[in-house]
Amino acid sequence: SIPKYVVLTKRLKKVIIRAIKYIIGTLKVSDFKVLGTEIEFAEGKRYEPIKIQLENNKQVEIIGKIDRIDIAENKKGKYIRIIDYKSSIKNIDLNEVVAGIQIQLLTYLDAVSKKENANLAGALYFSLIEPVIKAKNKNLSEEELEQEIRNNFKMNGLILGDVEVIKMMDKTLTTGNSNIIPAYIDKEGNVSKNKPSILEREDFIALQNKVERVIKEIAQEIMSGEIGQKPTYSLKNKHTACEFCSYKSICGFDSKISNNKYNYIPNLKKEEILNKLKED
Repeated sequence: SIPKYVVLTKRLKKVIIRAIKYIIGTLKVSDFKVLGTEIEFAEGKRYEPIKIQLENNKQVEIIGKIDRIDIAENKKGKYIRIIDYKSSIKNIDLNEVVAGIQIQLLTYLDAVSKKENANLAGALYFSLIEPVIKAKNKNLSEEELEQEIRNNFKMNGLILGDVEVIKMMDKTLTTGNSNIIPAYIDKEGNVSKNKPSILEREDFIALQNKVERVIKEIAQEIMSGEIGQKPTYSLKNKHTACEFCSYKSICGFDSKISNNKYNYIPNLKKEEILNKLKED
């Protein structure tokens, strides 16, 4: 009821309405249809818990929820993609995936594709944000302004580098950059494989195998009572999780102590990461 929250509520409504507009817009130009929203992985729900068999003959069950699952079909078969809504700009960093930090979407994608007997199409984030338009020329036309706003709502993540599947996601795309997914098609009609977002089928499989190994490692550490300090350290920006931690005095982590080691997030290019995964 106070003025501050009246203003915040109005801004929130504005952001939600605008986001819904662009979500509907992406569905109108896509062959992918919504299979479900707020899908739970749990006993008695649409999907059973994700079950991981450990080497010690014990089994781990993972429960959770995914915001949206889409499905499409062509002559090659069915394709699944999952979409997670975020209140900030988010992307999938393969370096964080291999470090075991960002494995949620790939875990769900793997599970759903197996349940639905479908091919992997992508794992994407849709940012529910209030777009801020920065332009040198302040006299933007309505059309130019609309395009700038649309660019802010463009999804990020990983998608299959199959031109047919990409055009199923964006039926308006012929050449150039897509307005709704992180993909580029050149003048010859080929998908640009240089984009960090584009993966081949075998790349997705390699990532799936890596994620499963990471989950097993984490599960075994939990079962063995392992609770050692192991904060992340990004080799890309030289930042550590300790910088913004409120519990440093309790944790007592110090890299100078022999038993205290960082969980290093590498700074490798996509090709380097994928080659390393295939070797493993």
